[in-house]
Amino acid sequence: MTSRFNTLLLREWMQHKRGWLITLLLPPLLFLAILPFGNVEGMPLDHPLPMALLIVMISSAAVFGISYASAMFQLSGLARRDNQDRSIEFWLSLPASHSESIGATVLTHTVLVPLAALVVGFGFSALIAPGVIAKQGGMAALASVPWSSVMVAAVPLLLRALLGVVLMSLWLAPLMLMLMAASAWLKRWGLPALALTLGVGGVILDKVYGLRIVWDLLDAQIKGASLALFADPSGLPAQLRDARLGSDEKLDTAAWALHDGLSALQALASPHLLGGLLVAAGCFALLVLKRSRSN
Repeated sequence: MTSRFNTLLLREWMQHKRGWLITLLLPPLLFLAILPFGNVEGMPLDHPLPMALLIVMISSAAVFGISYASAMFQLSGLARRDNQDRSIEFWLSLPASHSESIGATVLTHTVLVPLAALVVGFGFSALIAPGVIAKQGGMAALASVPWSSVMVAAVPLLLRALLGVVLMSLWLAPLMLMLMAASAWLKRWGLPALALTLGVGGVILDKVYGLRIVWDLLDAQIKGASLALFADPSGLPAQLRDARLGSDEKLDTAAWALHDGLSALQALASPHLLGGLLVAAGCFALLVLKRSRSN
């Protein structure tokens, strides 16, 4: 089973690798290409460590954001991809279950690609941060940055972000799989039908019956997803501010990342997450049923 699933993951890579490579590599490469010709102004370099760390974080987040938005944009089409390109007969002939085929697609696009984007963005930040610092303050500013300390402070943040992406995917699973199930069964009308059902249904329940259940459930899932990334969103900025105003020794990202990660894990003990996962499981079953009828 493991080898079959790995083969399905490889299939996703072979089919989408060009688009993924463009999404992951083109933005940071373009930034590095235009950096020598652009202007960087307004960055205080009196405390270079927190400033360099901030650049690393922004670079990683930018690559992640672009890749994640691209992956989410493709979700609706993935549900009916094999029917559209007429490859469904071939994939149905392979010794792999429908749940494995769909699971590999969902896992790759919603978890593995965003994780790879974070790692790639972090890798490019090792080039972007020195380039921006040198552009702003020259070689003297570049030499004043304790780059080993920057990397020591950045690695816990990367690990926390990787955990956050996995947890965020759990919180958003019902919304993503609802979209895929609607698109699989209703084709191009899936997204409008889902949006109309949630929107009109939410308004009717709210205005007519005084029930905000739709808005409350959506709000709970979105809040859970945001807390999965940053359970204490004010903690890290406060550390960066204190490091700028005082000593760089106050910057303890490892302790913040550990505390924040544990808080995000504790938030998993929520009935909203359990309910959302049950909805996601139902939508996954609808995807499997639709695929099984494709033959």
